[in-house]
Amino acid sequence: MSGAGVVTGAVCAALTGLGLVLAVRAVQQDSYLRATRWVGLALIPTGLFLTGLATLGRRVVDATADWATDLVFGMRAWAGVAVLVVAFSLLLLVRTLGSRRSGDAGSGAAADPAGLSGASGRSLTGAAPAAGAAAPKPAKQPRARRGSSSGAGDEFAEIEEILRRRGI
Repeated sequence: MSGAGVVTGAVCAALTGLGLVLAVRAVQQDSYLRATRWVGLALIPTGLFLTGLATLGRRVVDATADWATDLVFGMRAWAGVAVLVVAFSLLLLVRTLGSRRSGDAGSGAAADPAGLSGASGRSLTGAAPAAGAAAPKPAKQPRARRGSSSGAGDEFAEIEEILRRRGI
């Protein structure tokens, strides 16, 4: 066992001992439920040490501290941060320029295959359609049937009339 493993074992044993002392004090006060709770909590550090999870946790904390120290004080880490900033800036630039050009590529049908242009003729990307492209036709709105008694328009008219009569 390494020196760090001995220290981890000692800390876990001390925590277990403290929990058992608190359990004994709870028994002296005739609080057996609280004593049982303290015994259960006291056994957790020993169980973590015996399974190796306490050592794993210590290694994770040590590695995180080493990384943070290298990030703050290491020139290599700052060079990596600079490279990441440049990389993400280039990707953002390409995405912005690509979305501007995609609005100009092709005819109206090719640039707006789903017919998602607004009424002003501008596509969702904000670019105007190409000069020779035909303006997209507005979508037809469904009409309510006026003559039929089973139409949705008649039902809504009946509901509106009932609400008016009741003053709503």
